[in-house]
Order: sequence, then structure tokens, then C-alpha cells
Amino acid sequence: MDLLKSIILLFVCLLACHDSIKYDEELVPTPTAVGDLDSTAGVEVLFTAESDLIDDHPGLKLWDWTTMNLPPMPWEDETVLAYHFNVDSAYDPDAVQLTSTGLRFFINPINPATGIPEQYNYRAEVHTQPWPIKHPLGTEQWMGWEYTFGEDYEINIHTPITIFQNHPGVNGLSPQIELEIAALNDPNPAQGGEIQIINVPNGDRIVTDVKPKAREKLSVVVHVVYGLEDQGQLQVWLNGELYYDKAVSTVYSQHPWGGNNKWGVYHHMFNGTDSPEYVNLTLSDHAENVELFMGPLKTWTRSPSHPEYRKDAYSLIRPEN
Repeated sequence: MDLLKSIILLFVCLLACHDSIKYDEELVPTPTAVGDLDSTAGVEVLFTAESDLIDDHPGLKLWDWTTMNLPPMPWEDETVLAYHFNVDSAYDPDAVQLTSTGLRFFINPINPATGIPEQYNYRAEVHTQPWPIKHPLGTEQWMGWEYTFGEDYEINIHTPITIFQNHPGVNGLSPQIELEIAALNDPNPAQGGEIQIINVPNGDRIVTDVKPKAREKLSVVVHVVYGLEDQGQLQVWLNGELYYDKAVSTVYSQHPWGGNNKWGVYHHMFNGTDSPEYVNLTLSDHAENVELFMGPLKTWTRSPSHPEYRKDAYSLIRPEN
């Protein structure tokens, strides 16, 4: 009898333990999905209104200004547009605006008046943040977008105009990389209005045959690896044609990092001791209005550990997609 009681008691204990274990397991909450899992890279991708995963490539982003949750206008200087972009303008509070097709950048040196003698409107840009961003050496970036020139655009042969730059964030330094609308003979053989590609660390100023006119579109793809000497790389396509392709320095040796990217209009000759002369020359040629419209922007920043590092991404980034 004692043996039978012991067996029955053991059986009851086992059942109780089993129920207890099952109950504890059911208390463990089921993980809640907060994004989608990219099966190719094995990383979680969070979807936001500002940036989405394109296809199955981790980190590839599309910034469609017309669908982003942007703050109300006017956007004054240093307005935070989104967690990746700030407005950079001087001095017109309406220099950067949102339109039905994307961002509008506009510069007229004297309208609206700044209220200060010999101070002119000269900047209408957005830039990446934080500033300075200081991308480590070896960081790779792809960027693709399209500009449309305004209907009043006139070529200004007297002053160059920067329409894209990568800046190291050091006061007094020129951008490392630029796309600039060339002025006459700046440099030779520019006649004025051509897009030139500038890579300051390698001493390059390449004048292209791309010369946009009013209402024309300019398609741009930039691929850069931030590095010194042959560890760097820069490729630039304009309207689908490769105009620059070199494995050379893309950063300053004294400041070895990738800088912040800036899009828009930078009329730097309107900001200096000689600015009244350049403004008067511009007005005499009726070239005072510079207006650019920017469509959606595609970006892809990849570190050396990225599974697709240095793989060609032109077909994914080009704005014609």
C-alpha cells in the first residue's frame, strides 16, 4: 500500500509540474514585429514616411519630398526638414520651398531686399545632418536626383553657381566635391553655363558639354568612396553619361573624412567684398533669377562591412527609375 501511495503521489506531482511549466511558457509575450526582415541581409528594416527600403537592398533610401511629413513653411535658415536634412539659406526666408513636384530652390540677390547695404541673397540649399557628419574613410555613398531649371533661368557668364557640394564642415575650407555651373573662362575653355565637376583634393575641374537651359532637366548620379589617393573613388553621371571616373583622393589629407552633402543653389560670388560688382553684372545680363526644382532623391550609404559594399548600384540609383 505504501508503495502504491508513493507511486500515485509521484504521478500527481509530475502532472502539476508539467502544468506549471506550460503556464509559465504561455506568459512569455510573443515578439511584436516593428518592421520587415530583409531575408537577404538578415537585418531589420524600419519603415518610415521619410525613407523606405527599395527592393531588397538594406539601406537604400528614397526621399520623396512630396510625401514626407515636413514642417509648415516658411522654412528659415536651419529649419529641420526631417531627421536627415536641414535648410541652409541666406537670406530670403522663402529661398527653399515645397512644391507639387518637389523642392524649389530660388535666388534673386536683391529681391527680397535684406535691409543691409551690400548684403545680398546668395544661398538656397538643404544639407544632411548632423553637421559636421564626418563619414569615416572607406564610407561609400551613392546619390541620384533630377533638377529642373526654372522658366526664367538665364546663363550667367560672370559668376559660377554651385548646385551640389560635399563639404567637410570646416570653416574657411572649400567643398571637397562640387557640381558647378561654370562662368566664362572659369576654368578654360568654359563659355559659361556648362556643368563642371570639381574634385578639390585631386585638383580636378572638369568642364563638361552639358549646358542646361530654362525648363530643361538635369539628371545626376554621384558615386563617391571617401579616401586618400587610390583608396578614394569618384564617379559622376550627367544625363546618363559618365563624365568623371577616377580612383583618387576625395577628402582633404588634413581633414580625412567625408563631408555633408548639400543640394540647391549657392551663389558664393554674391557673398564677399566684390559682391556688388558681381550682382550688378548679373542684373545687367538679366540673369538674377536662379530657380531649381529637385525631384525625389535616392541615397545609399555603405560601410566596408555592408554586404553589397562597392557593388555597382547605378541602375538602382539613377533618377529615371
